[in-house]
Amino acid sequence: MPHAWDSDERLLEDLRDAVTGPGPVPPEYLEAGRAAFAWRTIDADLLLLTSYDSVLDPELASRARSALAARQLVFDADGVSVQVEVTAAGIAGQLVPPAPARVRLLTATGSAEETEADELGFFVLGTPPPGPVRLRCAGTSTFVTDWFLV
Repeated sequence: MPHAWDSDERLLEDLRDAVTGPGPVPPEYLEAGRAAFAWRTIDADLLLLTSYDSVLDPELASRARSALAARQLVFDADGVSVQVEVTAAGIAGQLVPPAPARVRLLTATGSAEETEADELGFFVLGTPPPGPVRLRCAGTSTFVTDWFLV
């Protein structure tokens, strides 16, 4: 059985019809296209929703700040969670699900410190410098947290 595009003329005619189209795009198609485009940042939007910072916790905010010895942060994305506790002594954290990884503490000027997360995903870093910092975890997958202030 012959195909409809066995002839170059027939193919060009079909392409011309497709490009020139039957007229304006229906409004429901435009709406569907805009809705699909809005989903392009869903991973970043969900990361913001699933991240946690104890400094922003309203229940903890009602307590005296001097009584809080540690700051707790949770970063979630791509099926990986990094749970971090920041104290005056340093940063302790865990990767969930547990996996060995290379963890780097990054500052605005570059890498400040590196360590290895063990097979249970635990890691410990020294006291971070004041200012914005973030963590980069490289193991079976690479994950970089948002910046947070120390």
